[in-house]
Amino acid sequence: MNRTKYLKGECQHCQGHLEFLVDHIGMTVPCPHCGQQTELLLPQPPQEPSIPTRAIVWTLVAVVVLGMGLVGSLVALKKAQRWAASQKRQSTSLPVESTNSVQAALPVADPPSTNELAASEVTIDHVAGSHLIYAVGTVKNNSDRRRFGVKVELELADGSGQKIGTATDYVQVLEPGAQWPFKALVVDAKTKSARVTAIREDQ
Repeated sequence: MNRTKYLKGECQHCQGHLEFLVDHIGMTVPCPHCGQQTELLLPQPPQEPSIPTRAIVWTLVAVVVLGMGLVGSLVALKKAQRWAASQKRQSTSLPVESTNSVQAALPVADPPSTNELAASEVTIDHVAGSHLIYAVGTVKNNSDRRRFGVKVELELADGSGQKIGTATDYVQVLEPGAQWPFKALVVDAKTKSARVTAIREDQ
């Protein structure tokens, strides 16, 4: 059985394929393709990059994704800044008033009256530049005598008309025929309307 081993190489000039005996490695012979003298050597294995190609590809993909995310974030930030600036311009262009009045939403057929003391409907005033809220209205003394220790009691409601609390105001003396502009402090910022539920006075 022939155990002669053949190797494969290539010409150093034309890179043509050569096949030769293992014992002939290192010999110089004429190339059968180009006719030039070439040394019989095994072809050098291809050099592998120190970093695998797959790792390089995935690194580039990650960089692209991160770059796109950064660009998207910057675009969103710019849009938010423009929106905030437009809102600020709109708010500054509105007329400035000392108070913003909201008409009472609670149904009041007839404002309560007692012993000739009559109350008007109530509005909610938000003091500009602060968080203070007041329930504002008037109580008129329709009698011909002074009234002492007059107290107005109010019921507060939210935007849906649900009761959320109460408020009161007090005046020591109310002259005959005079009107008392009461101003009851409202604690709950959700208050949208109010109504007078009772008028009491010291006996």
